Amino acid sequence: MEEDFICNVLIMGKTGTGKSSLLNYLCDTNLAKTGSGKPVTGEGIYEYKASINGQTVRIFDSWGIEAGKVDRWKTLIDESLRDHGVHKNMEDWFHSVIYCIQAGGGRVEDVDSEIIKKFLSEGYLLTVVLTKADQIDEDDEIQMKNSILNDVKSAIPSNANSQGSLSIIATCSERKKTRSGETVPFGKEGVQKAILDGWKKTVVERIPKHVVARLVEYVSEWEYTEKQKLANSKISGAAEKNESIYKEIKSDAERLRKVDLSAYCREILDDIVANCQKADASIKKTFKIELRGMAEARSKEEDLKWWQWVLAIPVIPVALINVKLSEWIRSRSSTHIEEERRNIENYIEKVSAHLREECLRLEPRIAKEVTKAI
Repeated sequence: MEEDFICNVLIMGKTGTGKSSLLNYLCDTNLAKTGSGKPVTGEGIYEYKASINGQTVRIFDSWGIEAGKVDRWKTLIDESLRDHGVHKNMEDWFHSVIYCIQAGGGRVEDVDSEIIKKFLSEGYLLTVVLTKADQIDEDDEIQMKNSILNDVKSAIPSNANSQGSLSIIATCSERKKTRSGETVPFGKEGVQKAILDGWKKTVVERIPKHVVARLVEYVSEWEYTEKQKLANSKISGAAEKNESIYKEIKSDAERLRKVDLSAYCREILDDIVANCQKADASIKKTFKIELRGMAEARSKEEDLKWWQWVLAIPVIPVALINVKLSEWIRSRSSTHIEEERRNIENYIEKVSAHLREECLRLEPRIAKEVTKAI
């Protein structure tokens, strides 16, 4: 039986912020203390499978940020983001991201703001959890939330509002007896909802980036293939005699643009639709994204034009002239042959770079189409 689509949750924070207690509270178990997680890296990201409100989630728990080890921690997170980046299949992404800050700390430190901004700028919906919020009063809580929003608002995408990209939730994960009575845990439902409902927004934000990343990757593979073909071609030291090679490269690029990339784009979007539908069924309709409209649109040839961009392949001026004796000698010179080989490789790279730039320009249009479809 095919496994249900599982929500991947990345949880981060400094040492001592109460990440382990929060995890146990959210999952109603001693998850972070059982040692049941498997190491994802050799230095401290552990993966757990858990259940939140009956929905299976995969939690990636990063080791706490410690003084003197911030740079190493950032490197570790960067590596993990690449492993779960937009070029990967949708089920491998981080769908929800939680960053823990201790409410009693009184302020947001620079490293906290830097990490939050990084995730917001990359299109993640991020939930900041103010842990140990029983240590502050309501006025301090409001002040801290406003401080966080003011610090990171520059990183919130222009097409989203602050509530659409960032949630800030105060929690207390442990029941405690105090001199004045007893502290009762609170905030669990809000964080659970942010995880299960919020990941839709992350997915929608990242779909255009995913499509573009895959297309760019495809163009890079084309460039590699063209250079391999060139290695097996007979090259003349005289540019005029290499006209057929340039023409073939241009023809290959036109076919890539008009046929291969369009077909590959449809394939990527079909895969996204299938994953979204699987996710929708998996989390009991809490994931409210339906891309049937996009799937239907792709079946109509006239509706495919939005990813068929206009590409002007650079033209290499190759003059058809009579070959003189000096040119005949040049055509057989090993030095000139290598020079021409480099010129042709530069042409391939120029065409490939142009194609990649055109792919990158597609992102706003794809985002618009996704928004219309959901």
